[in-house]
Amino acid sequence: MREDLEQQEQMQNLKAFWKANGKWITSILSLVFIIVASVNGWKLWNNYKKEKASNILNSVEKQLEAQNLDVALRLYTEISDDYSDTLQSGLAGLLVAKALVSDGQSDQAASILKGLTGNSQVKWLAIIRLSSIFLDLNRPGEVVKIIPENIPEHWVGIILDRRGDAFATMGNFDSAKKDWSKALDYYNQNGGNQDVTRFISRKLATIEASLNELEVKKD
Repeated sequence: MREDLEQQEQMQNLKAFWKANGKWITSILSLVFIIVASVNGWKLWNNYKKEKASNILNSVEKQLEAQNLDVALRLYTEISDDYSDTLQSGLAGLLVAKALVSDGQSDQAASILKGLTGNSQVKWLAIIRLSSIFLDLNRPGEVVKIIPENIPEHWVGIILDRRGDAFATMGNFDSAKKDWSKALDYYNQNGGNQDVTRFISRKLATIEASLNELEVKKD
């Protein structure tokens, strides 16, 4: 008898609790369900996008190997339109741009690389390659324009080296000296390749001689 009464009392307490709190408990459970479903849906969509983008990237690689540059370009247009900020799209663009340079189409390669500077996955690599193309095309002013003021630490050496080349080509030797000096300091502090550090050192020595020569002429 006592057990029956205790059970009835527990049931009454449970009913009272549910009557007082049932609505917000249901709301919270519904919200949790929606969040979980949304997260799972987002993951599935991202996995689908990655798979599709990876398939197109593989096709780009195969077409370039077969020297079907026109087909590779069409595939790159597809992947850049549908999956613009993915790593796969960035890699496809870098591959196509490289093939275009080899094919003598540097202007079109520059156009693709300029677009890739908006892809967070390959932004800095695109800037480096675009800088090299602009230097080859004797357009150093455009190199200076595409390089932002804030450069991630691990890109400082090569980016400033490129900008130093651009400044030197423009005859702005003081700015070139500053960039090359910073690039050399970065490589020396971070165990840079000796061939690279020697090359930058030679450029600095050359520019120092040029600056000294200008000073002598002024005097």
